[in-house]
Amino acid sequence: MANLIEFFRMVFSYLLTFAVIAVVSGIGGYVGVKVWKPKEKSEQVK
Repeated sequence: MANLIEFFRMVFSYLLTFAVIAVVSGIGGYVGVKVWKPKEKSEQVK
C-alpha cells in the first residue's frame, strides 16, 4: 500500500510540474504575440 501511495505522489508531482511549465509557456506565448503584433496605422505615423 505504501508503494501505491508513493507512486501516486510521484505522478502528481510530475503532473504538477508539467502544469506549471505549460502555464508559464502559455503566458510567454501570449506576451510574445502581444509584443510582436504589428502596430496600428495610428502608431506607425509617429
